[in-house]
Amino acid sequence: MRILLTGGTGFIGTALRRAIKEEGHDVRLLVRQQSVDKVEKAGYEIVVGDALDTQTCMRAVEGCDAIVHLIGIRREFPHDGITYEAMHTEATYAVVDAAVRNKVPRIIYMSSQGSRPNATSRYHKTKWESEEIVRKSGMRYTIFRPSIIFGEGDEFHPLMAELVHRNIVPVIDGGKTLLQPVSLHNVIPAFAHSLLMPETQGKEIEVGGPERVKFIDIMNAVARHYGVWPNTFAMPSLIAKPLIKALQGMPNFPLTYDELLLLLEDNVCDNSEFLRLFGQKLETYIDKIPSLCPHLYEWADKPAASSHHA
Repeated sequence: MRILLTGGTGFIGTALRRAIKEEGHDVRLLVRQQSVDKVEKAGYEIVVGDALDTQTCMRAVEGCDAIVHLIGIRREFPHDGITYEAMHTEATYAVVDAAVRNKVPRIIYMSSQGSRPNATSRYHKTKWESEEIVRKSGMRYTIFRPSIIFGEGDEFHPLMAELVHRNIVPVIDGGKTLLQPVSLHNVIPAFAHSLLMPETQGKEIEVGGPERVKFIDIMNAVARHYGVWPNTFAMPSLIAKPLIKALQGMPNFPLTYDELLLLLEDNVCDNSEFLRLFGQKLETYIDKIPSLCPHLYEWADKPAASSHHA
């Protein structure tokens, strides 16, 4: 099969493009000009361009048997046109529309755990809108809804490392939000194998790991790894919401209002369907945290002034 992979240069996409290739498929990548150097020079067909451009999408999908659509963002940069509406809803519409017009029969879409029409965050609302575009396309679809995906090179643990080294760390509502991190090594085979699994078609499949972990426990585990203890203070969400909404536009402000809404919501799921379909042994998470944190971090041997050795 010839597979078009969008979002194939990121943390998940890099692993997935290699896995799909190892399955014996021909892999075509839709890649922005600034990301071309992230792809190995041999082994992939590359279409350079923007997923929001109709003509680029038409060239990318031509002659393909299936699409794996990963494009998505966690944080917006509105001044650069990088918004949830653009990168989720509009990009999905452009890719799916081109696929339908070229009679591409199959699509795998990576959504997010928490996607639903009445979501509090625009992130989850636009993911739901993207799912609806996929569902209504007439293509044979599979939608995956993963929780946080962990693995070497992820973006989550460097952010956590920075957080625990800050001079003062607000912990909103006690950091009691539950997460269900799932290993990249569990996600990638499922995505790749599902291309040839008719039993996954027409399904929305939730993907989570074997542990449900509080955000505060993850933060404390990262802090212990570096031998520091963050200077935390409790901040009720009733105070945090208007404060962050007012300050989010400031340069280098660490959190947006929509990211706050994500932090306040449990990100857990029922992964029984995932286990039934793919039969994997899910990798544990908590014991992997030290290996996931950056090995050389600017604060690793110089704890923040407000911290002390644990």
